[in-house]
Amino acid sequence: MPQLLLVRHGEPERKGVLLGRFNTALSEAGLAQTRNALPKLHAAVCYVSPLRRAQETAACLPESIERVTLADLSEIGMGDWEGLRWSEVEDEWPELAAKKLTNWFGIPAPGGERWEEIVTRAERALTRIRQGPFPAIAVGHQGLHAVLDSLLTGRRPEGFLQDYCEIRTYDL
Repeated sequence: MPQLLLVRHGEPERKGVLLGRFNTALSEAGLAQTRNALPKLHAAVCYVSPLRRAQETAACLPESIERVTLADLSEIGMGDWEGLRWSEVEDEWPELAAKKLTNWFGIPAPGGERWEEIVTRAERALTRIRQGPFPAIAVGHQGLHAVLDSLLTGRRPEGFLQDYCEIRTYDL
């Protein structure tokens, strides 16, 4: 059976903020995580988000694995909130922040992606991945991986958690 491994990027330099598409590098700890976990993986292909933290993570995979950058694997766009701490969001947009907490994926950040756009991107990424070859790896981000997990399993995306450099395996 074809397998897909979803790998979340290693720990980024900027932590404690809404990263979204903010293009930050991995921290030293993140580089160490990836160097420990990823060289042991085997796959025919690795699809990777174009964001730097994902690219640096994928660079730690064995060189024999083909790498394909897929823009559709980019993290969910958080618009005006990118790079901000949640407390800053609550200070600047108190009503919208309260609504967002009750419906995280249904309420976009100002200038951020709407749920329909996110799902469309995730579906396009899965369509490409399902074309093979297998096994396949996708290196990306917790938010978009929550959507991919939901599409693959039917689970609600709000409950999805994935640690830095954690690997989830799915039978396609």
